Amino acid sequence: MTTPPLIPHVFRKTFAALALVSVLSWTSGAPLLGAAPAHASAVTAKADQKAKAKATPTKAKPSTGKATAKKTSAQKTTAKKAVASKTAKSSAKKAAAKSTAKTTAKATRTKARGRKTLRTGWRPSDATQAGLRETDYPLSLSSSVAYVLDQDTGEELVLKNADVALPIASVTKLMTALVIAESGLPLDEKIKISREDYVRSNASSKLKSGMVLTRTAVLQAALMSSDNRAAHALARTFPGGKKAFVREMNARAAELGMTDSVFADPTGLDNRNHSTARDLGKLVNAVYAYSEIREASTAPVAKLKAGKRWLNMQTTNRLIGDPSWRIGIQKTGFTTAAGRCMVVQSEVGERRLVMVVLDSPDNGRRAEDMKTMRAFVETEPRFNQNFPSVRPYELF
Repeated sequence: MTTPPLIPHVFRKTFAALALVSVLSWTSGAPLLGAAPAHASAVTAKADQKAKAKATPTKAKPSTGKATAKKTSAQKTTAKKAVASKTAKSSAKKAAAKSTAKTTAKATRTKARGRKTLRTGWRPSDATQAGLRETDYPLSLSSSVAYVLDQDTGEELVLKNADVALPIASVTKLMTALVIAESGLPLDEKIKISREDYVRSNASSKLKSGMVLTRTAVLQAALMSSDNRAAHALARTFPGGKKAFVREMNARAAELGMTDSVFADPTGLDNRNHSTARDLGKLVNAVYAYSEIREASTAPVAKLKAGKRWLNMQTTNRLIGDPSWRIGIQKTGFTTAAGRCMVVQSEVGERRLVMVVLDSPDNGRRAEDMKTMRAFVETEPRFNQNFPSVRPYELF
């Protein structure tokens, strides 16, 4: 038998020491010399797995709940956008319609203004076109025609173009009133306003179709408020109608000696109605005899019964209500062709005067011309006393 080689003593001690270390390491869990601990390897493995996970993106598993919520949210957003779009379109359409309506209304107003301009004030009156306003006259009057008559003596105190025949506008209604007053028709008879009475005019009227008023109330509306429908209703309800009424107007004018006057309608809107200041003086003298005409023409305001309603009327003459004027008859008028017109019967001192102005530039100067003529007449007696051989207007 072969005997193993002897191990040197030093190596035996070394081997013993290594064996002891190995036993101690096994019992305590400590790593052997030169070996890595077990838990360190596990940690390292986990770290490697995490690094791989980060380096290699994983596919996300689809979540049914989240996808449904996102889909619903998207649908809601789409619906909101659709509603907003629809609202925006509707607003745009409304804005466009409003803009169109405004444009149409503006065009209508412009057109109406154009029609009104043609009818009511930009074209000179007939007298102005004829140059009558420029007539040289001692009194400073802006009207083309002026006339003052002493009602009792027949003396003509002011004469400016008094024999020129011109349109007289609503002064025509004095002849309408005269025909009614002399017709014998009952003034308390009821008259029903109809669509026939809606004559074409820029002037407004409170009389509406279907209203029922007494003939007296209709007469007052025609005279104090110069209501054209009222004047037309008076003629329409006359025996024989409007045509017969106009014939009577012309026949009465002839009887009064109004040789330069013609009447074509009862309202004065027809510019074929024309007269002279001298002829109108005769007409005022005639209508002054009727108290119903005096009262109807000179009331400043009135309440007229129309069925169950009451109509508030007021005068068109600014001299009415002035305490310095004692007016017995008055009538104003205006059309483009006639200009501003006015006739007045008034007491001045101890005189009863008929005063006429035709084709005044405006209402204010129409009234001023009346005041100027009255002042002239008031001073005439003093002039006659001091200057018996001089005409008063020569010193005025």
